[in-house]
Amino acid sequence: MSDITFYVPEKETIPTALRLYVGDTFVTYERIVSGFSFEISTDDEQKALSIANEIVERIIQEHDESEHGVTWRTVSLEIDNSTNTFGLYTVVLWKYRIRDAY
Repeated sequence: MSDITFYVPEKETIPTALRLYVGDTFVTYERIVSGFSFEISTDDEQKALSIANEIVERIIQEHDESEHGVTWRTVSLEIDNSTNTFGLYTVVLWKYRIRDAY
């Protein structure tokens, strides 16, 4: 598993985008209606899926509380470059649901 580091630019006191480095690859991400959208700075789709999968695994690991009945379930993890007009990055959408036993 690569090193995942949250990144805040020095000159921003209030970040306007959520940013990560996964190894040496830059990722921006945002919440969407049913999940997250990751913009990964690579044109290699397999590498982008692998990086997105690492991020998803970390999110689930940190937020899943199965001992309390809350489990995160991936619905889909797929490439969606419909908004990527210049091909400078790869967009990966992660859709999930949270199952709550309460």
